Amino acid sequence: MAVHSRDGRGMRLAVIISLISARLAVASPAEAAKRFALVIGNNAYENVPQLQKAVNDADAIAAELSKLGFDVVKAENVGRRAMSRALVELEGKIAPGDTALVYFAGHGFAIDGTNYLLPVDVPAANPGEEGLIEDASFAANGLSDRLQQKGGATVILILDACRDNPFAVKGKRAIGMTRGLTRMDPAEGMFVLFSAGQGQSALDRLSDTDANPNSVFTRTLLVEMETPGQSMVQIAKKTQSKVRELAAKVDHVQVPAYYDQIVGDLYLSPEGATSAGSLAKLEEGGGESVLPPQEQKVAALQAPQPLTSFMRSNAGWSVNVSLPEAATQFGYRIGDQGSFIDAGFIDALDQRTGQRMPKTYFELPPDQGKTKLYVTWRDRRGEQADIVTINFDPQAALAESEKKILEVLWTAWIDFRDWNGAMLVYFSHLITYRCAIQEVRYGYNGGTIDQIYKLPPCNILDPNSVPEDAKIYMKAPAKTKSMQVQLTYLDGTQSPVRSFNAPH
Repeated sequence: MAVHSRDGRGMRLAVIISLISARLAVASPAEAAKRFALVIGNNAYENVPQLQKAVNDADAIAAELSKLGFDVVKAENVGRRAMSRALVELEGKIAPGDTALVYFAGHGFAIDGTNYLLPVDVPAANPGEEGLIEDASFAANGLSDRLQQKGGATVILILDACRDNPFAVKGKRAIGMTRGLTRMDPAEGMFVLFSAGQGQSALDRLSDTDANPNSVFTRTLLVEMETPGQSMVQIAKKTQSKVRELAAKVDHVQVPAYYDQIVGDLYLSPEGATSAGSLAKLEEGGGESVLPPQEQKVAALQAPQPLTSFMRSNAGWSVNVSLPEAATQFGYRIGDQGSFIDAGFIDALDQRTGQRMPKTYFELPPDQGKTKLYVTWRDRRGEQADIVTINFDPQAALAESEKKILEVLWTAWIDFRDWNGAMLVYFSHLITYRCAIQEVRYGYNGGTIDQIYKLPPCNILDPNSVPEDAKIYMKAPAKTKSMQVQLTYLDGTQSPVRSFNAPH
């Protein structure tokens, strides 16, 4: 009879880590603090092999935890941002003395002895690119540390992660090991349960006719969780025995291993416990309102930031935002108060998403003063990006945008014209973009650049107009063959010395 690993590829590993104080380990439900859980199931991986039963397993665990009195937040097929935000949501619920549980079903991977949990948007990686995985994933040990820092007296971490190498490519050298996760040595106050012993594969199903929606380990674990009055050690030992028997029926060796560093007993389902709590699903997309800045304290992963440019016209300001990834929605807010504004869409499809491109630009009035601008967007999965703050200073923005124009169109800085035999030099271009210039210095025929051309003051409300009394030209000395010009910008930088040949 054939042996089937998870989704025909991998092995499943469940890790249950419990950080428990001795007092709470034996407490009755009436004495225990509040209990919260985060349950994540990831099937729909974009760049590594997809899974089939991770979401089913997460659904079943979430339902059982809810029955056991946990207030459960559930997230399915989530990328880096949504996983991080879901963890932050759990952290926000925890008060000192509470119990926190995190369950993850999906791909896991080990790098240099550290286990990482993979969101669905983890990039493909080749040998030497381990940093891509580290930056885009979550270190398993770090999750328990974070929850402890929030004051959780009891922290339980359950990881049901595929152990086959998700980055293996047939016919090519693969990154990392042939198995996904590696052993986690528990510290004092921790309980660790693996769905298989080291080097063993965890079965997804017993055969092609096995209709059970859950993996072999998870279906067994659920039965033991449903049995009241059992400690975690008892749950582990019974799960170990039953999984071994099931696997042996298909000539497979799978023996869950556990490591106990707990003083006292931990009970998920004490005898006579009453059901409490509720099951709350983390909703992604669906037109929900954009989260305010104070809710954007997402975990330590720093995504590339967008680029912003400002352009001033007679009608006002145009704010153009260049996003670091494909987006399906873009929104902005002017100032600290009010709601985000959906910028809408342009009449073009983005081939990366198959959807209309969102507008990533918006307007500000010509008299807009200093303020903060906030932008956010949804990626191709509909997950909201972090809210990015843009400091808008009209004077600095004007100077920067006009400096860029001057640097690109430097050949138009001055213009020679002949008038009744005299050589005139026009500075119209520099006057038009004077709001970026601190000083204009010039000289003739390759000599010293020691003369100053005085520009009219900048009018920030009408920056490109030429004042009626402006001196827009001057007479060049006789026998002028060339003229050299150098600008000092408002930001203190200087342009190269530009040379302009006079007409012959």
